[in-house]
Formats: sequence, C-alpha cells, structure tokens
Amino acid sequence: MNKYIKKRPVNPSFEQKGLTGYNFNLTCKDISLSYEDVFKGHDTYDLNEYSFKIYYVLEGEGTFCIENEKMKVKQGEVIEVPKGANFVFAGKMKLLLIMSPAFRPQDDIHGKDNDLYE
Repeated sequence: MNKYIKKRPVNPSFEQKGLTGYNFNLTCKDISLSYEDVFKGHDTYDLNEYSFKIYYVLEGEGTFCIENEKMKVKQGEVIEVPKGANFVFAGKMKLLLIMSPAFRPQDDIHGKDNDLYE
C-alpha cells in the first residue's frame, strides 16, 4: 500500500448501539479522520472542550441538535460542532468526521441519553 493513501480499516475502531466507526490512521497527528456508519445515532449527548468537529454527510439524512438547536441534515451538507458545544445526532447516515486537534478519548464527556430517536 502506498504511504500516501489510507484505506478504511476492515474492523470497526469504535461501536455504539446506534453507529459503527472507523478511524483512519493518519500520519498527521494534528487532526483525526473517521468514517461513521450511523444506523440510529449517538448513544448520548457529547461534549468535547478540546476538539472542533466537522461532519460531512456522505449519504442519508438525520437530525443534529447542537446547543439545543435542532436541524435536519442531508447528503452533501457539512455540520460544524464547536469545541465545548453539547450535541447529539440521530438518523440513517454515513458521515465523515474530521476533528482538530485530533481526538483524545479523555476529552469526551458523555451526557444524557439521545432524545432524538423517533
């Protein structure tokens, strides 16, 4: 494999009740890149005071709630989640997630259960 081309891992890097995620092993450690196959959504509200999150909807549609503001999202849209913002999402989507600085597990704060499930 070429050192400049990264492929999605075969096995999931993380799983929740409503999504399966795959982390790309980037050479650049300033950002992280993940592919999320969302079949229901985030398990809980999430807050990260360390990283800015950018989601790109590759396929499907759903709902994001960021700081109590609900918005419908669909293929081709980008969702920016500022650091320190409380958010959650639900739906059936394939998402690309870019985080800057790169994801660190110790920075994720999980809150109440996802109340967007229909």
